[in-house]
Amino acid sequence: MSLSGNASFCSNLMFDHRAQEWCIFISRFKQCCTANDIDDRSDKAGVKRRALSLTALVEDTYRVAKDLVFPTDLEDIEYATLVQKLNDHFIAKRSTFAERYLFYKAEQRPGEDLNEWASRVRHLAQHCGFKARLDTALRDRFVLGLVNSKEKEKLFAENIDNLSFSKALEMALNVQCARAALQNADVVSSGSSQPGVERGSVGVFAVRPGAPGRAARASTFSEKVLCVVCGGKGHSKEQCRFKSYSCNKCGKQGHLQRVCNMNVKRNNYVEMHGKDSEVGELFNIKCLKGEPMRLFCGFIGFA
Repeated sequence: MSLSGNASFCSNLMFDHRAQEWCIFISRFKQCCTANDIDDRSDKAGVKRRALSLTALVEDTYRVAKDLVFPTDLEDIEYATLVQKLNDHFIAKRSTFAERYLFYKAEQRPGEDLNEWASRVRHLAQHCGFKARLDTALRDRFVLGLVNSKEKEKLFAENIDNLSFSKALEMALNVQCARAALQNADVVSSGSSQPGVERGSVGVFAVRPGAPGRAARASTFSEKVLCVVCGGKGHSKEQCRFKSYSCNKCGKQGHLQRVCNMNVKRNNYVEMHGKDSEVGELFNIKCLKGEPMRLFCGFIGFA
């Protein structure tokens, strides 16, 4: 393949050290060379690879490369030496302890699914130097950093000697899938069997207006409420028919004497008990309003 063909094949590959990561670029560049059959055999002196890599650099990055190889010209430096100098300059030195600190404190984030969490664990382990212990470290951080208790309980019950990182991920995904299926089944079952309940578009249950049992619950609640005007049950102060009457005990408007808390003795009313108390109350009210007493005298035993 000609050089012009190679150049057109990698024409979209560019590197700007101010916005991109050198490790990612050089890895992509090597893949580009492989796709174009450019290797140590076809490019023994590295001339093609040097030319392609330098062409991919933006102007400011090209200037950095030129300064790094000074006093040698970029056209004369070997490809391997050029890459090594760029590696030393753009790849920051890392502390293994600092990388492990970030790795061990990592936990699954809210909204981060299991595959994303597993990928982030792998990324954090790249510069930790685990070597032969890599799979064990990945497995431990993945399991211990899980936020869902169901997946964690399942994995905690496994024999650690037989649990690899990939198997732990697979088991966690299976538990997640089973839990989601069970929740959907419960939603469908509940929505089809309970009267007066309907399923919303997002799986949230809502009670329809007028659903069975609602009136009964409201009735039970209202029966327990005492009216502050008359002391009766089953209605509120605003609904009471005596709310505009005045008390025969204290003279204030808005309540009857049976619920009055004032310690005032009055002689203008008849005190009765039991079923006759309501009649007595009504008698006093009628008298206060100036209505004829003859309407009630026969009822309460007067001639």
